Amino acid sequence: MDRLLTLEVFRRVVECNGFSAAARDLGVSNAAVSKAVKDLEARLGVQLIVRTTRSLNLTDAGAAYYQQACAVLDALAEADEQVRAEATSPRGRLKVSAPMSMGLTTLSDALPDFCRQYPDILLDLHMSDEVLDLVNGGFDLAIRGGLLQDSSLKARKLLDLDRIVCAAPSYLEARGHPASPQDLSAHDALVFAGSDAPETWPLFSADGMQAVSVKPRLRINNSIALKAAAMQGLGLALLPNVYVREEIASGALVDAVPGWRGEAQALYAVYPEQREVSRKVRVFLDFLVEHFRTLQA
Repeated sequence: MDRLLTLEVFRRVVECNGFSAAARDLGVSNAAVSKAVKDLEARLGVQLIVRTTRSLNLTDAGAAYYQQACAVLDALAEADEQVRAEATSPRGRLKVSAPMSMGLTTLSDALPDFCRQYPDILLDLHMSDEVLDLVNGGFDLAIRGGLLQDSSLKARKLLDLDRIVCAAPSYLEARGHPASPQDLSAHDALVFAGSDAPETWPLFSADGMQAVSVKPRLRINNSIALKAAAMQGLGLALLPNVYVREEIASGALVDAVPGWRGEAQALYAVYPEQREVSRKVRVFLDFLVEHFRTLQA
């Protein structure tokens, strides 16, 4: 007999206080119930039930095993119920890690739509520029840019990030427009302190690549704060296009070196492999892919 079915038989014998009553409850023969318990005791090498003509009592080992068997069967029943519930409507807590700037801009604008679409999912967003341990931190998913170092995680590409050298019109009017990337070295630079080499800007065009050394006027480890400083006319900033699309379109910021872009970087959704089976993770992945697709349109 299947081990889980054997556990269920044992449980019913205890709770029905008899082999015959358990057999009637399960819809099987008395002999089948008796054999299941006998086989279980033989496999464990210990007596679980003391049976007389008038009573049924658990041994100490039987009482302990009964509690453990109930815990296993109840956990399995709960897991089955959760899967059945998710089949109709994904639900539960979804813990997500995202970079601070991304969380404050493109994600914060989009997430209310996700919450309205899936009201039974509790979205728990943690915004941090630190690379967190997803498994030990209990995260279902993280949004990360750059090269992926952890091969134990699965990844789904969301976006190719371009970087644009931006400046406010007032700054360019006062300091002049750079004619080439090398001219940037004579300008005030607003640099991202979280970069491996914040004072070197590799720029690319159809003609090749130039690595430009810039003179920092301000160092900040947050792209949104850099954008704010650039809009105040403090200097030039190399910023991801998704953070400055609206400002470039409105003219609040200007592409200071047209035709040249910073090193491209991909943005990914990463998640532990075991989370892939969760429907709440799958629907959130699909939502992210569609959201970032519209940003590239």
